[in-house]
Amino acid sequence: MTDRTVDRINRSDGAIVTTFLVAGIGFVAGSPFLIVAATVPLWYAAASVIGTREDAEIRAHREMVRNGDGCDSDGTATREEPLTGDPGDVVAVRTTVENVGSEPIVDLRLVDGVPAELPVVDGTPRACVSLDAGETVTIEYDMELHRGEHTFEAVDVRTRDLTGTVVETWNVAATGAEALSCLPPIETVPLRGGANDFAGTVPTDDGGSGVEFYSVRDYEPGDAIGSIDWRRYARTRDLTTVEYRAERATRIVCLVDVRHNQFRGASQDRLAAAELSADAAERTFETLVEAGHPTGVVAVGDDNHSSVPPGTDPGTREAATTLLEAARSSKRLTNVPFWHFGMSKDPFTKIETTLPGEAQLYLFSSFVDDRPVELIERLRTQGYTVRVVSPDPIADDSTEGRFEALVRRTRLARARSAGARVVDWDRTRPLGIVLRNTIGTVTTQ
Repeated sequence: MTDRTVDRINRSDGAIVTTFLVAGIGFVAGSPFLIVAATVPLWYAAASVIGTREDAEIRAHREMVRNGDGCDSDGTATREEPLTGDPGDVVAVRTTVENVGSEPIVDLRLVDGVPAELPVVDGTPRACVSLDAGETVTIEYDMELHRGEHTFEAVDVRTRDLTGTVVETWNVAATGAEALSCLPPIETVPLRGGANDFAGTVPTDDGGSGVEFYSVRDYEPGDAIGSIDWRRYARTRDLTTVEYRAERATRIVCLVDVRHNQFRGASQDRLAAAELSADAAERTFETLVEAGHPTGVVAVGDDNHSSVPPGTDPGTREAATTLLEAARSSKRLTNVPFWHFGMSKDPFTKIETTLPGEAQLYLFSSFVDDRPVELIERLRTQGYTVRVVSPDPIADDSTEGRFEALVRRTRLARARSAGARVVDWDRTRPLGIVLRNTIGTVTTQ
């Protein structure tokens, strides 16, 4: 609890002026009532002088519960264990304040210390009440999670005495939950084909080092002794070499659409589609790199695109994080240093020059226009494997909204018919649930 600030509201000057004014009118009008009424402001002036501090004592306790489809019913948080969730999850907060003093508090005003980055989507973190000794009041509200680590501030408290002239302000640290974390990993990310020359875990149609039998061939000078089929040699005296199916890493590119139209419909209470796409791309990138797959990122703006070539090294991770952070905050991509930069009237027409020859593409876009669909159709004709995660930004509670939603679903259907795997992300569902349930586990071919 911080030191209290005590302010006294001085009403004496105005009261004296009002008294003389009303009394003068009373004498002129010959009204005893006005003369007596003229003394009332003097009582207010006296109250501002004789008002005393209440020395109120309160105690606060905070609880948080994560709501949403697919979330555990016991997803509660404590001070020792921060609550975790996905971007867009809703967290219910209950902060209980108790008057632990021996006197009633006639005017108590409270504001819970909500993290500045998290919008309140239902209820209010404020209260204005009177509390008897031992009585409690509970503030209830819902917040929407945004990506990052978030910590609550102390509860701001303000009291006034019975005269309303003595104001005390301080804050009280709440017991219970105080932190939230919105950095969950993706459990599984699907991979298909697209193998390259890096050692990895995706089986190929080539012989080499691995664990799965591939073929037997005649011995050649230089073959490792351990690869010789000694049993066959013992039977036939022929030297042969056993080859196993080579395993290679899969080169991946996460493409994030951050054009101006991807920020439509964003508000304090609603994340933009570009922000959700950047969150999903970052979590996918982290998971793939941890699995050893060289992964890159491409961010497409209205008149430019910036990219980080696939890799697994710390430099690639740092560059990808910087690029996605710029995309999330809608900065111009030209303000960030990257390893490749392209300019054109339509950046989508230049994407193919950024992609490695044998790469899988993960496209994150809301599909509010035809550019992503046209890109998918071009890439599929060139043999690229494409997967789509599309956050839905359209509120279909109006005739115009329903029409736009229909057109968007038609674009997603075109993407599917072109051979892309499409996830239509209803933003009321947590991202982790969408990716795990809709895309499934790692697959290869």
